[in-house]
Amino acid sequence: LNHLGGSLDPHTCFLLQRGLKTLAVRIRRQGATAQTLAEMLDNHPAVSRVNYPGLTSHPHHERARALFDGFSGMLSFDLTGGTAAIDAFLASLTLPAVAPSLGAVESLVTLPARTSHIGLPAAERARIGIGDGLVRVSVGLEGSDDLIADFRHALEAAAAA
Repeated sequence: LNHLGGSLDPHTCFLLQRGLKTLAVRIRRQGATAQTLAEMLDNHPAVSRVNYPGLTSHPHHERARALFDGFSGMLSFDLTGGTAAIDAFLASLTLPAVAPSLGAVESLVTLPARTSHIGLPAAERARIGIGDGLVRVSVGLEGSDDLIADFRHALEAAAAA
């Protein structure tokens, strides 16, 4: 360890090598689903803002389009309605896990104001664009129709709260 650093065990190396073989396919699928989800969220009345460079309304869309081959499986959006709406939204989701992570093959959602940025005062969070209604999404490999239907159902629950 002192001379060469850490090294992975053989089984972990096998899993890493196996996973890398399908990485490009998984990233394209996640990006395509994220694009569809972002478009749906952008048109939903319970959502005030969507942060996804794949949307033409995003302030850096043209730059992202020029620089990247796809727009990733990460997005965030601001849900209106306050704490009751947020709690109803999270409770109504069935496919994504509520977890503070960048994700894996499963879709994940998290609230930065309650997780990664909880230590910042509310005024500081607001200044940098992290309001109490900000939902971060790491899109996984679920069927896009299923994921969008799940988000629509959860948004209806949030609007009713």
